[in-house]
Amino acid sequence: MTVVLLDPVRPTQVPVDAVEFLGEPVQFTEEVPVRVRWLFSGTAAPDAVDAVLVSTDPANPDVQERIGLGERIIAAEKLPGDDLIAAVRLMDRLRTLGGWEAQQTHESLRGYLLEETYELLDAIAAGNLVDLREELGDLLLQVLFHSRIAQDAAENAFDVDDVAAGLVAKLTHRSPHLGRTGNGPIDIAEQERAWEEQKASEKARGSCVDGIALSQPSLALAQKVIGRATKAGLPDELIPDGLRVVHIGVDHSHGGDSAEDMLRRRVLDFASLIRNAEASARNAGIAPGEMSALDWIEHWGLRG
Repeated sequence: MTVVLLDPVRPTQVPVDAVEFLGEPVQFTEEVPVRVRWLFSGTAAPDAVDAVLVSTDPANPDVQERIGLGERIIAAEKLPGDDLIAAVRLMDRLRTLGGWEAQQTHESLRGYLLEETYELLDAIAAGNLVDLREELGDLLLQVLFHSRIAQDAAENAFDVDDVAAGLVAKLTHRSPHLGRTGNGPIDIAEQERAWEEQKASEKARGSCVDGIALSQPSLALAQKVIGRATKAGLPDELIPDGLRVVHIGVDHSHGGDSAEDMLRRRVLDFASLIRNAEASARNAGIAPGEMSALDWIEHWGLRG
């Protein structure tokens, strides 16, 4: 006697070893979809003691009983990503049937996304792989949630497959080493150079600070802006000391604003100076990516 365990994600894909039973008397556990039952065109035999049992649920009591009797098990191969598909389907059901989930928007989920990101960073810092796995799942939920919300958008709608396809296209384009021959690892410097070149070809940016996430914490924002500007040739002496040192305390001139807010203001002012210098250089026939240290000094403080 035999048990055929179908993949619950792809129940219509019958394992090759089970093809011989498609015309035999079979029994089904209750969760097997009707469309799958039609694949097995033989006579249903609910009372036969020697019928093949077809199921999509390994934990079903009938399946477990037969396994306990030592029956032959033919199971569909589990593929990488199967559980991701299950998560996508669950998210769709939650969005469709859940009252709270149906009311959420990209804006309403912002706080959850930020909180889950920080909890993931805490798990990484602690080196706890059990917590890390859980927090990655919570962050994945946010990706699935936002993708499902976007699926209902009146304009520019997309779903999680579009998100994944965009990621695959980006990684493939920025990783030309994937098509190289040979088994040895690619030189890291070469890989980083190729990545930046491909990235630049995708995004025609007018400023070295374009594309920086302005909502990130001000310290991270300052580091990113300084890093981008330095990489673009900005000389060190043009970086204000106010971006290098953070003073914790109350600044009464700004109504007691926090150190976070004060640093953010300084970073945004610095970014504006960078854009102005680039615009001025562009008017002089110098592309932002081609500015030398002397070009930066000459056009610093000028507007395009």
